Amino acid sequence: MQKISLFDRFKLTNQLTGKAKRQRRIIKIIGTTKTPEQRTKVEISKKISIENKQSWKNMYSGVYDDIEKILLPQKIIEEEGRIPIKRGPRLLQNKGTGYYKLTKTGTLFLFCIEDSKVEIDFTEFTQQHDLGEELNLLYQISPPLCFLLLEKYVSTCCIKGEDIVPITLENISKITKFTLNCNIDFIKSMLSYNKYNQRKILEILSHIDRQTLKSVTYGD
Repeated sequence: MQKISLFDRFKLTNQLTGKAKRQRRIIKIIGTTKTPEQRTKVEISKKISIENKQSWKNMYSGVYDDIEKILLPQKIIEEEGRIPIKRGPRLLQNKGTGYYKLTKTGTLFLFCIEDSKVEIDFTEFTQQHDLGEELNLLYQISPPLCFLLLEKYVSTCCIKGEDIVPITLENISKITKFTLNCNIDFIKSMLSYNKYNQRKILEILSHIDRQTLKSVTYGD
C-alpha cells in the first residue's frame, strides 16, 4: 500500500511537494463540495487542472492513482454512491461513475489542511468521551492551539503509518508532548509579565509571524 503524501515537503525549501498539494486538494474538494456530480474523479481533476492551468486529462492519472491506490485503501475517503453516465459502452453507462465522501480519518485530515476552519465534534473521533469534550473546549477557547496539537498528532501518525482514529489520550499526549510543553511554558511565562510587557511580546511575535508569512509567500 502506498504512503499518503499530505505532509511531504522538499528538504531544501520546506515547501509541500506536488503530490502533497494534489492530495490536499482532492480531500478539500470532497470534503467541502456538496454536489455529488462535483465529487467524481473527472470533476475533481477538472477543478485541480483549472487551478494549475493545465489539461484535466493530464491531471486525471494522478488523481486516479491518489484515489484508487491511497485514499480509498487507507479509508480516508469512501464511495458514497454512483452517478449514471451517458457516453461509452452500455455496461459502463449502467454501472455509472463513483462519487466520494470523507471518512472520519479524512475529516481530521481536512481539519489540518484547512487550518482549523472546519468545525468538528471531537467526541465522535475518540472512544474516551472526556477527551473529546476537552478537545471541543480547547477548540472553542483557542482554535489555533487546537489546530497545532491536532496537526502534529495527525502528521506524526501519518508519517509513522499509525491509525489516526480513534484519538486516544495515550497517543495524542505521547506525540504532542514537546509541542504541548512548549505552549504551556509560553503561557506560564506570559502570565508572569504585566499587561504592558504582554502586549509588547505579542507585538513582537505578530511582527515575526507576518515576516514568516511574507517569506513563505515570496518563496512560492
